[in-house]
Amino acid sequence: MLKRAKSFIERNERRLSILAFSLGFLWDSLTLTSVDGLFDNIVLLSYIVVAFASIMLLNAPGARNFQSSLARRGVNLAEFLLPFSFGGLFSGFLIFYSRSGPLLSSAPFLLFILLLFLGNEFFRRHYERFIFQMSVFFVALFSYVALIIPVLLGRMGDMIFLLSGVVTLFLFWCALKILSLISREEIRKSKFSLLAIVISIFVTFNFLYWSNMIPPIPLSLKEIGIYHNVERTRSGEYRLTFEKAPWYAFGQKTSAVFHRQGSMPIYAFSSVFAPTRLLTEVAHRWAYFDDQKDRWIDSTVVGFPISGGRENGFRGYSKKETISPGKWRVDVETLRGQTIGRFVFEVIGVSPPPLKEETR
Repeated sequence: MLKRAKSFIERNERRLSILAFSLGFLWDSLTLTSVDGLFDNIVLLSYIVVAFASIMLLNAPGARNFQSSLARRGVNLAEFLLPFSFGGLFSGFLIFYSRSGPLLSSAPFLLFILLLFLGNEFFRRHYERFIFQMSVFFVALFSYVALIIPVLLGRMGDMIFLLSGVVTLFLFWCALKILSLISREEIRKSKFSLLAIVISIFVTFNFLYWSNMIPPIPLSLKEIGIYHNVERTRSGEYRLTFEKAPWYAFGQKTSAVFHRQGSMPIYAFSSVFAPTRLLTEVAHRWAYFDDQKDRWIDSTVVGFPISGGRENGFRGYSKKETISPGKWRVDVETLRGQTIGRFVFEVIGVSPPPLKEETR
C-alpha cells in the first residue's frame, strides 16, 4: 500500500502540489482575518522562521552530501518546507495587502506579490541557489515588517515606512551573520551579487511606496456609500437614509445612482478598519468627471481623525451641498494620498425613489 501511494504521488506530483497550494491559499483566506491578530502574526512569523531554518539547513557545509539517512531526510524536508513557507507568506501578504486599498491603485505591488505567490511552484529548482533563497527571503521580510511596524507603534506615515526599511535591513544583516557561522564560504562568494539584488529590491519597495502604489496597510475599508441623510444618535450610532443598491450590485449597500431633488445635500459615509491603538487621519476626496477635459477634477477634501480597535471599522462622513448632475466619486485616502477605498456614482436631478433607513 505504501509503495502504491508513493507511486501515485510521484506520478501526480505537480497536480497534487497545485491542489495543496490552492487549498493552502483558501485556508489562509479563511483563517488570516486581522492584521493585528495574535494568531495571524504567529502564523506569518512561523513561516519566516521555517523559511530561515530551511535556508540554514540547505546551506550547511556538505549538507547535500551527508551519508546518514536522518541527514538526507532533513535536507529533503527543507527542500519541501522552503517553498511551502514562502508560499504561505506570500499568500498571507496577498490577502492582507489586497484588503487595504483598491486593486487598481496598488496593482504594481499586488501583481509583484501575486507573481511570487503563483510562481512559487515553478521556482522550486531555483531554491537550491543561495542568492535566490535570500532574495525571496528579503522580499518576505520587508513585506512583513512594513505590515507589522505600524501595528506595534500605533502610527503610520512616511517616517514609519522608513523605519520599517531600516528594521528590515538590520534583521536581514542579522540573518546573514547567523548564516555566516555555518556557511561562510557561500556568503563570501555571493555577497556582491546579493548586495546588488537587495539594494534593487529595497529601492523598488521605496519607489512603490512614494508613488502611492503600496496599499495603506494596516488600514482597510469596511464600508462606503452615498446617503440622503446621516444623523448621529444619542447612543453613538448613525441613522442612515439611502437608496438601496440593486440586487446585482454584489457587496454594495447604496445605489450608484443618486436621485437629487432641488438643493438637497449628499452624504458620503465610510467605515475604515484600523488596528487597536492606531491613531491616524483619513480624508474624503470628492471629485467629478469633466467630459470636456476627459478627466477627474477634485472638488472638496474633508479630513477627520480615526482610531483603531472597532471590529467593523471607525465610522465617519462628509457632506457635499454644492453638487451638479453628472458622474462623481468619493475617495477615502490617507493624508499622504494613499487610496483606501472609492465609491463612484452618478447624480441625477429628479425626485428619489422610496428610501431605506438603517442604524449602524
